[in-house]
Amino acid sequence: LPQAPLSATRRCPPPAVRRLPSTAMATGTAATGAVPKTIGLVGVGTIGSAVVRGLCSLGGPAPTKFVVSPRNAAKAAALAAEFPDLVRIAASNQEVVDVSECVMIAVLPKQAEDVLGDLKFREGQLVLSLIATLRLARVRELVAPATDCAVGVPLPAVARCKGATLLMPPLPFAEAIFNSLGTCVAVEDEAHFKRLQSTTALMGDFYKRQLTAQQWLESHGVGASQAAAYVGAIFATMAADSAAPKPGTFAALVAEQTPGGVNEMVWKGQNEDGAYEALAHSLTSAHHRFVTGTIDPDLAPAAKRHKPAAA
Repeated sequence: LPQAPLSATRRCPPPAVRRLPSTAMATGTAATGAVPKTIGLVGVGTIGSAVVRGLCSLGGPAPTKFVVSPRNAAKAAALAAEFPDLVRIAASNQEVVDVSECVMIAVLPKQAEDVLGDLKFREGQLVLSLIATLRLARVRELVAPATDCAVGVPLPAVARCKGATLLMPPLPFAEAIFNSLGTCVAVEDEAHFKRLQSTTALMGDFYKRQLTAQQWLESHGVGASQAAAYVGAIFATMAADSAAPKPGTFAALVAEQTPGGVNEMVWKGQNEDGAYEALAHSLTSAHHRFVTGTIDPDLAPAAKRHKPAAA
């Protein structure tokens, strides 16, 4: 059956007031912790579109208005058709910058230098880069004289206001945007940012585990629809128990599995087989790639497993 537009089928719940400690200095909207009233989007890809969809779905008496770049015409047109009162398509990237209080940059990493180098930003403008591989210092150089700049790494579920976003530094305007779209974790330290960013690489592993469970069920005669529905539901149920963790939550959840029970049997079997050690190696490999932009084959789990122990 055809689906109604997102704006007609659901609205994101009002965002909870949730502030992380911040020592950043900012002015105007940047200091108040309010979502900017006009946001421009340069680069209308999957992630940028997801952020716009989530913010447009918040509702309220004075919703944010968006101006999006004309590149990627199909995605831009889809946003304008879905939210005709909130989204309009600009004639150029420079028009997006000229009319926006806050500019979100979501172009491909290889395009960033050329695109931003051609644009003129202004003093006092807010800039939010969604290009995770472009260092904050370089963003500031490219958008000068604008100085209120942050880098965000939102995941696609921000479109449903259920996404996780990593942010650096914790500027209030950027926290306001991402706290309204789910959970925002903000840090000041770039080294910590890169470590945290590495865990986003677990997305494919998460889905592959779900797919493996679905395929195992189907191989034993369970219908595909029932297998997919139940695997999705149990993963969501288990994740719900750890959705708002404290430092000791994950360890406590592992420890509470019944001693000698099937749940404990499975995680201990995975542990003995090296599955979690391999996961740590994968995170190290992902971190290396995020920091250097290169892949080191020696960091892959299989390479680590087969490497002879040091004498």
